[in-house]
Amino acid sequence: MLVQIYRCIGILTHFIVTVLLMRYIFLIPPLRRPWMRALYHGIACVACLACGFFLSVPVSLMMLGGSVVLYLLLTGHGKMRFLSVLQTIPILGISYGLIMTPKQLPVVMLNLNDTANQIFSIILYGLVDLAFVVFLFAGQSWRNTFNQDSRYRHLENWERILLYVIGGLMFLFAATFSNYTNVTESSYRFAVMQSVFISSVIGFVMTITIIILILQGNKKIHFQEEVLKMQHNIIVTMADIVENRDENTGGHIKRTATYVQIIAMMLKAENLYTSILTDQYITDMYIAAPLHDIGKIHIPDSVLKKEGRLTDEEYEIMKSHTTAGKALLEQAEKNLGKSSYLEIAKQMACYHHEWWNGRGYPEGIRGQDIPLCARIMAVADVFDAIVSQRCYKGAMQMDEAYAQIRKESGTHFDPVVVDAFVEAKEQITEVCRMFGDHPDGAEPSKPAGKPQKEAVQA
Repeated sequence: MLVQIYRCIGILTHFIVTVLLMRYIFLIPPLRRPWMRALYHGIACVACLACGFFLSVPVSLMMLGGSVVLYLLLTGHGKMRFLSVLQTIPILGISYGLIMTPKQLPVVMLNLNDTANQIFSIILYGLVDLAFVVFLFAGQSWRNTFNQDSRYRHLENWERILLYVIGGLMFLFAATFSNYTNVTESSYRFAVMQSVFISSVIGFVMTITIIILILQGNKKIHFQEEVLKMQHNIIVTMADIVENRDENTGGHIKRTATYVQIIAMMLKAENLYTSILTDQYITDMYIAAPLHDIGKIHIPDSVLKKEGRLTDEEYEIMKSHTTAGKALLEQAEKNLGKSSYLEIAKQMACYHHEWWNGRGYPEGIRGQDIPLCARIMAVADVFDAIVSQRCYKGAMQMDEAYAQIRKESGTHFDPVVVDAFVEAKEQITEVCRMFGDHPDGAEPSKPAGKPQKEAVQA
C-alpha cells in the first residue's frame, strides 16, 4: 500500500508543478472557458493517477507528457500549435528537475533503503502539495493580477532559450540518476554519485534563478502597466479640465480618442501605412489623443466661450492653441523625459488643423508632410465637432456629418484616412451614441459661420 501512496502522491505533485510551470513560467494561455479548464485538469489528473496506481511511474509520466501535448495543441493557434508541442520537453524536464533534486539528493547522500526513501518522498511531496493548496487560496490576488497583465507579457528569446537548455539538462540528470541506481560496484557508484550531486545542484540552482528572473519580468510588466494607467488617467483628467472651460463634456475626449483608435485599426486591417501603424503606435495615439486641444488652456474665456462667429482677430487667437499645445507638451517632455506617446501628442496638438491641400494652420504643410497621427486626429476631431452641440453652434445630423467628411476628402482630409473612417461607419456611430452628449445622437444643425472656425473651436 505504501508503494501505491508513494506513486500517487508523486504523480500528483508532478502534475501540479507541471501545470504551474505551463501557466506562470512558460506563459501558456489557459483554455478560454473555466469549465473546459476544470474538465481538462480533472480528466488529465485522474488519468495520470490511475496509471501510477495500477501500472507504474514511467507509464504515469508518459500520460502526463501526453496531457501536456494535448493542452499545447488546444491552446495553440494555426500552424504554430504543432511547433508549440516542442515545449513539452523543457516543461517536463524542469518539472522533473525541480522535484527530483531535493527528493533524491538526501537519498543518495544518506544511502537510504527503499522504505525510507518512499517515506521521505511522501513527506516531501506532501509539503509541496500543501504549499500549492496555500497558493490556491492565499495567492488569488496575485493570480488575478498576473492573468490581467499576461496579455502584455511574453517570453523574451533569451528566456525561452534558457528554459529549453535547462529542461534538456534536467533530462540528462534523470538519465544520470538512472545509471546510478543500476551501478553495483562501490567505486563506480561513488563516482556516479558525485556526478549526480554536481549536475543536479547546478541544474536546480539555474532553474530556480531563471524562474525568479521570469517572475520578476512579470512583476516589471505589471508595474509598467500600472504606471501607464496612472499616466493615462492624469492625461484624461487634464484634458477634461481644458474641455470643460468651453463647456464641453468629457464625452468629446472619449469619443475622439476612440475614433482615432478605430480609424487606425481599420487602416492597419487594410494594410495601409503599415510601416507606421504598429500596435505600439496605435496605443500611443489612443493615449495621446485627449491632449490634442491642451493648448486651449491659453485661450481667453472671451474667445473660447464666445457664442457665434469669431472676428478675424479672435480667430487668430484661437488658432494659437495649436502652437501653445506643442509648447506645453515640449515642456512636459523636458520634465518627464522623452516618450513615444508624448511625441505623438505634440504632433497631434500642433498639426491636427493642417489641411491635406496645405490651406490649414499653423504651418500650412500639406499631404504626407502632415504626420499620420494628426491626419487621423483631424477627421476624428472635425466629425465630433460637427455632430456635437456647442455654445456657438448646433449639432449636425449624423448622415449629413458623414457626407461632409466625404466632401472634404482630398481637400481638408487625407483621402485614405477618410475611406477608412467611412468603412468604420458602424463602429464610429456606435461610439458616438455610447459617449454622446445627447441620447438620440445629434440635434438639428444651425448656421455657425465659417466651417474652419467651427472646427477650430472643437
